[in-house]
Amino acid sequence: MTNTTVIPIVSASDEKYAPYLGVMIQSLLNHLPDKYSVIFYIIDDYISEQSKEHLSSLGQIQYLSVNKALYQNFLESDHITQTAYYRISIPDLLVDLDYEKVLYLDADMLILDDISKLFQTDLGDAIVGAVIDPGQAKASARLGITTNDYYFNSGTLLIQLQQWRKNHITKKTIDYLTNFPDKIIYHDQDALNATLYENWFPLHPKWNMQTSLIFRKHNAPDAHYAKTYEEAITLPSIIHFTGHDKPWNTLQGHPYTQAYLAQLQAGPFKKNMYQTKETEEIL
Repeated sequence: MTNTTVIPIVSASDEKYAPYLGVMIQSLLNHLPDKYSVIFYIIDDYISEQSKEHLSSLGQIQYLSVNKALYQNFLESDHITQTAYYRISIPDLLVDLDYEKVLYLDADMLILDDISKLFQTDLGDAIVGAVIDPGQAKASARLGITTNDYYFNSGTLLIQLQQWRKNHITKKTIDYLTNFPDKIIYHDQDALNATLYENWFPLHPKWNMQTSLIFRKHNAPDAHYAKTYEEAITLPSIIHFTGHDKPWNTLQGHPYTQAYLAQLQAGPFKKNMYQTKETEEIL
């Protein structure tokens, strides 16, 4: 029997996002070589038992419970709920497990590549690996931070757990959210950037291909990113449907919408279970 290497993947979802989490899980497994297996750790924000049954048909899943009271008073918006903040607690939730690092992925993603290549990235002494946010690349001053470091998107996070714990990142991030609510626009992502600046490793943009980059809405901040942006647009590894507009509602003109909806229909959730009027029109 061939031994397989286990990759721990963490995500978070409420009931509304459960079908889209299913797309992320299934598309990830579709591109995973046989020598690897995945355990999905899902931070559970009241996912129904029926949805859990659907998700369990896809792969090995364990559910995690977070102390929701830690995050109940922080900024939410029409497409970013309290669930988004739960990633801040990941190292605490996995403290009894013997992992050196884990890969966090947002639920609204379509995986197009072998994530074992991402997981094997050498981060050096960095606490996390992440991808620059094209629209907020130079947003550190807005957060009250003096640095030349760029700002990252929190949708893909390769986390070195001991480094995170040793540097008390969970506490520092919650403290920032509590003490500087006036600086928070982009929810947990702002606070993570205010805490992890100069301690994150820049992953290739292909591992978090955000909608604004797909549509070329922002100029690259330097020559290096001008090159890697084009590489990522040409051959993305993870499509991240950032922003309010999603494939299942109002997103228009995105080159990966049809691939996403095809995966959604092929998954365990009933075709019309969560469709909006806009999704039905696309289909």
